[in-house]
Amino acid sequence: MSEPTAPRSPRPEDEGGDPACWLRRVCPDCGQLADEDPPTTCPGCGAGLDPA
Repeated sequence: MSEPTAPRSPRPEDEGGDPACWLRRVCPDCGQLADEDPPTTCPGCGAGLDPA
């Protein structure tokens, strides 16, 4: 009689995501992504964004 084996875990899916270079386009106040690069104001809340 053979011993039971542990079930195989499924292969991890590609967990890609958004590029890190978009980080400067995220509004620190509301979290929305600005449409322009470099960003000047948030399209969601109107907060001024530092393009640096």
